[in-house]
Amino acid sequence: MMSYIPIAASPEYSTVTLQVGLKERLRCLHISDTHLLFSDGRDCRAKYDVALRRWGEYVYANVGRNVTYFLDALLYAKRNGLLLLHTGDLIDFYSPANLEAAERLLELAGVNCFLCAGNHEYTNYSGQHPESPEEQEEARREVPKIFADRLDFASRIIGGVNFIAIDNSSGFFPEESFDFFNAEAARGLPMILLIHIPIYTPGVLAMLRDEENVRDFSLCAIPENLPSAGCRYAPTDAVTLKFVRRLKSEPLLKAVLAGHVHAHRNQMDELAANLPQFVAGGGYYGCGTIIEIS
Repeated sequence: MMSYIPIAASPEYSTVTLQVGLKERLRCLHISDTHLLFSDGRDCRAKYDVALRRWGEYVYANVGRNVTYFLDALLYAKRNGLLLLHTGDLIDFYSPANLEAAERLLELAGVNCFLCAGNHEYTNYSGQHPESPEEQEEARREVPKIFADRLDFASRIIGGVNFIAIDNSSGFFPEESFDFFNAEAARGLPMILLIHIPIYTPGVLAMLRDEENVRDFSLCAIPENLPSAGCRYAPTDAVTLKFVRRLKSEPLLKAVLAGHVHAHRNQMDELAANLPQFVAGGGYYGCGTIIEIS
């Protein structure tokens, strides 16, 4: 029988336990939304200007320290022998300098890392400037080269757990998700799913609305006809709703990890009985969760 028990938080990260029947304990650090912001002379002036604006948004206005906190996470994982799980937006926009920084930092840290894609992984200007088809094609071609795993669908078995990642950074789950997920479930191992955009729960919506003062929600699989209460909700589709029902019905799926919401703290809710969703707060705030799996 699986259970998850919140325990005392460390100064850096909250800690939870997840019991799935492993013979040996596996410890992970879940972070998200680092938003690296490196740009140099290889970029056009528009991208450089975006980088400067984003530094203001992420480092000064938000009192964020994206590089510092990412280094903290890498060092913490290294020193404590943790698997690092990152649920997207490692980079804020595609640039050679951002890719080099991400690749070099991961290489120098020497930690075992499993990542999924976020909505910023392929953007050239963080949504703040028009992109040409050629720029979009270049980002789609170059960004995956620095990652050890595919960014659309990936899986890796570590310590008896099947970690899987599906790119839902568009806000939707693609039709291909069913075949991929069913094939992974057929392995018969406990699974943990990494996605970028959290699946809707009343808890995560209430946290964003009441604590973060968000009124324009980008969550996955928001129910149709949800009362607005002065809020706007991203649309969903039948495939996404059907796939979320598939996730909730799979007994081998033990947890869902997500990010994207940029909250000042982590959030945990149940998607279904014995199926928690752990949503990491903004990585540039230093948010993260240590997950002790046994």
